[in-house]
Amino acid sequence: MRTSGILLHITSLPSDSGVGTLAEADRFIQFLRESKQKYWQILPITPTDFVNSPYASPSAFAGNTLVIDAEELFADGLISSETLADSKRARGNDYGYAIYHKDLILREAFENFSKNNPTREYEEFCDRNAYWLQDYALFCAIKKHFQGKSWLEWDDEDIRMRKPDALEKYAQMLSDEIDYTVFCQYVFDRQWKKFRAKLSKAKIKLIGDIPIYVAYDSADVWAHPELFDLTKDRRPSWVAGVPPDYFSEDGQLWGNPLYDWDAMKKQGFDWWTRRVGKCAELMDVLRIDHFRAFDSYYAVKYGEKTARKGHWRKGIGYDFLKHIQDSFPDLTIIAEDLGDIPKSVLELRDKCGLAGMKIVQFGCDGNPDNPFLPDNFNEHCVAYLGTHDNDTTLGWWQSLQPWQQQTALNVTGLANGEHISRSLLEILAKSKSELVIYSMQDIAENDTTARMNIPGTLGCWKYMAKRGDFSRANADWLKALTIQTRRTED
Repeated sequence: MRTSGILLHITSLPSDSGVGTLAEADRFIQFLRESKQKYWQILPITPTDFVNSPYASPSAFAGNTLVIDAEELFADGLISSETLADSKRARGNDYGYAIYHKDLILREAFENFSKNNPTREYEEFCDRNAYWLQDYALFCAIKKHFQGKSWLEWDDEDIRMRKPDALEKYAQMLSDEIDYTVFCQYVFDRQWKKFRAKLSKAKIKLIGDIPIYVAYDSADVWAHPELFDLTKDRRPSWVAGVPPDYFSEDGQLWGNPLYDWDAMKKQGFDWWTRRVGKCAELMDVLRIDHFRAFDSYYAVKYGEKTARKGHWRKGIGYDFLKHIQDSFPDLTIIAEDLGDIPKSVLELRDKCGLAGMKIVQFGCDGNPDNPFLPDNFNEHCVAYLGTHDNDTTLGWWQSLQPWQQQTALNVTGLANGEHISRSLLEILAKSKSELVIYSMQDIAENDTTARMNIPGTLGCWKYMAKRGDFSRANADWLKALTIQTRRTED
């Protein structure tokens, strides 16, 4: 069935809280319904790192509490009207403001919640998430105790190495902070379930995103060092990245520790199964970022300054992916298969029956056989003009030299570059791809100032949509396109 959807992360919803929250989701769900879209795609919903990236989280399981709806906490009687008002005075994207005020809100809510006995719902949440929740809460509490230092730099060697006496000592000493973190995750879980119920009622499916790797400074690596390629003192041996490519001449040195796949296999891939299981609770469709690492992954010696010096290693392959698919038969998986991809990656993708990705911006090099040109798409793919790692289509167009613009016009069949974003969206919608995803920036015809991320650089993740982007005029335009290109059941 031919369908379509929109890529817009929760934190990019228009908000006066510093970042978008679930409080603003209703208006966008209405926009999706009015424009007859069937999918909402987001980025990873785990907590962000110190540069606000959702791709280097301190937990592969926890939810990003910045998206919690403060208005719902007020309605539940857990925060005051003054606290609520103080949290809604930001102008545009402001992570510092959001982090500061959300912590104030949640601590007040926790204090009021703690005055009563725990509810059965709360206790069931703790039991259901016991595998990761206590480790994560303890990790956060200890990290705060050591002024935010990476766990590699914690001043107490015993807790860094997770010696039993030290674990018990810090669990008792920091019990209030641990309980606070558990409460925050409970609130996120509770509100996310309500959010998912709204999407289900609107018949909209949620596409989520799972990074292939986890951050070194994470509860996962600290709690499960045996599953990662670490030295005896638990420093990374080799780290992840990609060699020089389209995005960066030095490559991308991500710095994530590599998995010890042999150790994971001996445990029946338990950690990965639980991780995907958590994603399956939160979303309907899962995009696996950097899918190629299951076929072959790039290893860089820890301590290198760039990703230029590295080598490829054989990945875990089909048996692991089949295990995941067998464990979650109702979860649809999309393989992010972009970049310098060898034939073996495509063969692995196809053996698993997964849809890959197509990016129109990559198809405008003048080669009529380029697989990223809409005329060359097959049906079993998910197609975009660009993802969160690309410039907006208007920004991309404006960055091209005149001869490059003409080349793009020639291969797409467009007469000129007027309203280039919408012109290319129309071509995308007419393609054979069963599912096409439009970015909100392209629907609103935004330039490069609305770009979400520039790989390998800092200062990103700041895009926030404007309320006017969800206008009736934009919804009507997208609705007409959706009907014209037969991407709706109605």
